[in-house]
Amino acid sequence: MKNRLVILAVLLATSFSAIALDVKQRFDHLDSNKDGYLTKNELDAQPQLLKQFQRWDTDQDNRVSLVEFKNFLTINLH
Repeated sequence: MKNRLVILAVLLATSFSAIALDVKQRFDHLDSNKDGYLTKNELDAQPQLLKQFQRWDTDQDNRVSLVEFKNFLTINLH
């Protein structure tokens, strides 16, 4: 029984790490100028993402940081 719990804990930790890495990879892919922020110009080619821009940009500085991107995805995927 203890072995099963340990295996389950390892699998959960691994899946959360994989999700975090996937979010970072998606962000990096969208961040075409590699400045660490997403802008509307970078999302022009993806209108479905551009529609979400204002919701992601929580500090209203017209750019989306990795933290804002991650927070939005984390909150809205539950």
